[in-house]
Amino acid sequence: MDLPRVVFFGRTGADALAFFNLELAAWRGQRLLDCPGGPGSFTALARAAGVESVAADPLYGLSLPELEQRCRDDVAFTMERLARSASLRPDFDLSRFQQGKLEALEAFLTDRRKHPEAYRAAALPSLPFEAASFDLVLCGHLLFCYAPIADGGLSEQPDFDLEWHRLALAELLRVSQREVRIYPAHTIERRPRVHPWVEPLLASLPPGWQGQLEDTAYDEGFEGETPMLRLRRQTP
Repeated sequence: MDLPRVVFFGRTGADALAFFNLELAAWRGQRLLDCPGGPGSFTALARAAGVESVAADPLYGLSLPELEQRCRDDVAFTMERLARSASLRPDFDLSRFQQGKLEALEAFLTDRRKHPEAYRAAALPSLPFEAASFDLVLCGHLLFCYAPIADGGLSEQPDFDLEWHRLALAELLRVSQREVRIYPAHTIERRPRVHPWVEPLLASLPPGWQGQLEDTAYDEGFEGETPMLRLRRQTP
């Protein structure tokens, strides 16, 4: 599948727990950033679990009606593309997948009304947060996912090239005190492979950081392993 732009397309909190291999109880009382947050329900779920959660997304400057319409339009657009895609298993339940996105949207809209301060309009590779502001930083379905098609991603545009990935990763590391998790770390195709940019990005990590790939049990319709990239700041 290919996309002409980044779609405003959310995941449920349960989805995020699965593809980030995350147990919220381990982060109770800690600060967490979800970037980009999109119209997802994870921030609300994390807050309910006692985590101080903030979401950042370039579209959060729009009004709630605008955000809702943008998401519904993008879900419809993406589902149309997915229905014609050869990259998913024939048995993958697209109707259930779509329903999850709309449920995530409703939860997002409710939480955004109640806690507008938890949603910041911001975009990689430049975030409006001080260094080491968060204990855990999550980045889902942006890095690697929107690399150009020729490099294993979804994007029809060249914007999110390897240099952009270097800058974005450096910014995620800058605002994290302890850990960064990125999903997916694989190519977007029927039988995924580790994304070719994972190796050069790991090789250029700043001193004090180490990274590794971790398998996930998240099912997005692919065949084979769908790894997540986990980066940790080493303690002296």
